[in-house]
Amino acid sequence: MADSLLPALRAELQEGGYGVIQLPPAGLAEDVAAAWLEQVGEHVAEFRRTGYEVVLADDGAYPLELELPQYAIQPPSTSRFVPET
Repeated sequence: MADSLLPALRAELQEGGYGVIQLPPAGLAEDVAAAWLEQVGEHVAEFRRTGYEVVLADDGAYPLELELPQYAIQPPSTSRFVPET
């Protein structure tokens, strides 16, 4: 989970029983962020190896090379919002 998204979602994720692997905050030195992301990748690989489902909540602060399933959210149809004439 992106560091920037964590404060807003922490309580909801905890209530739902979800675990979080925190991505590095934006602005870290490149070598520090790279080491952090390497550790994230190792954790993700281990969780997936042992049968956990892993998804990414990312803000785009760092390019990620994690092999995770991609999810898309379909926007609602606007055809129901046409005013009656």
